[in-house]
Amino acid sequence: MENKSLEQRMETEPVHRVILSLAAPTVLSMLVISAYSIVDTFFVTRLGSRATGAVGITFALVAWIQAVGYTVGMGAGSLVSRLLGKKEKEQAEQIANSAIMSGLLLGLISLGAGLIFLTPLLKLSGATTELLPYAREYALFVLLSAPFTIETLVLGTLLRAQGRAKASMAGMVTGGILDIILTPVFLFVLNLGVKGAALAAFIGQTVAAMVLGGCFWHGRMKLNRKKQSKNFFKIKDYGSIIKNGLPSLCRQGFASAAAVLLNRQAVGYGDAAVAAMSVDGRLFMVFFSLFIGYGQGFQPVAGFNYGARKYRRVQQACLFTMAASFCFLSVILTVCWFNAETLIRLFRDDPEVTAVALPAFRFQCFAMLLQPVIVAGNMLFQSIGKSGRATFLACCRQGVFFIPLILTLPRAFGLLGVEICQPIADVLTFFVTVPFLFPFLRQLVRMDEAEAAEV
Repeated sequence: MENKSLEQRMETEPVHRVILSLAAPTVLSMLVISAYSIVDTFFVTRLGSRATGAVGITFALVAWIQAVGYTVGMGAGSLVSRLLGKKEKEQAEQIANSAIMSGLLLGLISLGAGLIFLTPLLKLSGATTELLPYAREYALFVLLSAPFTIETLVLGTLLRAQGRAKASMAGMVTGGILDIILTPVFLFVLNLGVKGAALAAFIGQTVAAMVLGGCFWHGRMKLNRKKQSKNFFKIKDYGSIIKNGLPSLCRQGFASAAAVLLNRQAVGYGDAAVAAMSVDGRLFMVFFSLFIGYGQGFQPVAGFNYGARKYRRVQQACLFTMAASFCFLSVILTVCWFNAETLIRLFRDDPEVTAVALPAFRFQCFAMLLQPVIVAGNMLFQSIGKSGRATFLACCRQGVFFIPLILTLPRAFGLLGVEICQPIADVLTFFVTVPFLFPFLRQLVRMDEAEAAEV
């Protein structure tokens, strides 16, 4: 989009039309990403419960790398959208440049630190003596892909912040399709075992980062070479990016910690329990990522219009996102509820795994219906720069509530306690989010009326 076209669409077109136009490519991207996540899990489960459990063990490491990428990307994207709404394009470019540099540096730091502490990290995540060799093979390529994964998330978010969702989709889809093609080849044709799945993901992430980089540099926002060194090293910009990205860091960081604790609790019930929770985690990651993809069509609209002082449009965008997301999830989860056993057996046709995964899956189906309010509230506050509220809400689901629950419920209820921790944490987070979100939506109307009165 050119500047004029972006401004016209963001400020004047019906919000539902703008959100859908931005969300459609993003949801497609998430579908492809989810597809290769499913493909990885599907083919890895053919290698046995230990290989499946090993992939689950490395989820904490993956979550941490994603935490870094989302922190920088969402922090910068929030700022860029609002700055474009204020018509401050040069400052928006400067923030984008700083985000790209910080993403690269943090990716290299994550790679180095991960390689040094790999074995202790995997043991902390719950890797048993039997699972450790498989987990090391998988985790090695996860770490090697860290700089590319982080840059993919940063560049994709920056492109969406400019309203260029299709360009963001191009990189994500290219990398995802490549991963889907390579995974079975590496696992079963070349007999690389569990590391073959990670190698395919590494190649996919590398190609995705290169495609997104090309889209960014040849798009509307480009690096200003004369100001490049000055733009890259403004400490104030890095501080603003981290402050606005703090909710993402907390959300993903606690997801990593939650995965560690979940694995450590599940491992006490055997490898089948670890594999079961891994399968459930991957399935709900698919549902959650689709919803997040839809919400990412909402974020640029919220940020841009808040920066442009179009507060009523921000409220309308949030309400539409929640309503549409709830309808979408209701359909998807209803289908999955009645086909839960089939879905689980598709990944691991093992009675022991199914016995653990099935009740946990159905408990979580109910709790997922609360996610439109939880996620929309968090995205709204982060998009408009209310990082304090967004950070607190981001800490609730898998931090404030999940961690105490996973440490106490298994002692009282055994394996059932492991299965119900996340659904209970989701319900509690919902009741905390409501009094933050809905009064603020009413406040946006009053702010819009005050703005109109001044004009």
